[in-house]
Amino acid sequence: MISRPGVSFPRRSELPPGVTVRKLPVVGRSWYERGFVYWSRRAGAVLLLCVAVAVYATIIAGVVLAAGHPGSAGFLAVLAAEIAFSLVSGVFAFRHLWWLGRGGRATRGHRPAGAAGAGAGLTAFWLGGLGAFLLVVSVLLSSGFVLAALAIWLTPVPPAERRARELLADELRYDRHLRHPPGQHGGHKR
Repeated sequence: MISRPGVSFPRRSELPPGVTVRKLPVVGRSWYERGFVYWSRRAGAVLLLCVAVAVYATIIAGVVLAAGHPGSAGFLAVLAAEIAFSLVSGVFAFRHLWWLGRGGRATRGHRPAGAAGAGAGLTAFWLGGLGAFLLVVSVLLSSGFVLAALAIWLTPVPPAERRARELLADELRYDRHLRHPPGQHGGHKR
């Protein structure tokens, strides 16, 4: 048995026929056992997001320093605006990502949620000066989202995994109910 607070799951090989373990973005089906593969994938996602935060911080620092020398009015105005915007957008992005995972959209089907659009950033590099400008603007506008994604991955049980666990528990309860309807004794199976 695989135990989690409040729920005990059987080993994957002992699952009843028809009960499936959902595939989640990044971690796949490894969330069920939470073994080495699962923690490796989560650590990789956190490491990748930490690198993204470092790149974002470098680009934002360049923009803030371009506004003026440290302590000047331009420097402080751009820094304050970026901090305020990143915090506000980060809170909204965190809430959106949390409820997206809790609502089950990130656990449906076999396709990773949010996989589309990764090439948009690479296309910006091919556009030359306009691409660089668009890259800087997108970093300034999306830094809160990257911080929110990192915060989600640092939670003990991400919302999509929590939702998948709840759905699996419901599916197992339903299967158990079909095998042992109310009024029947546990020794008789259909």
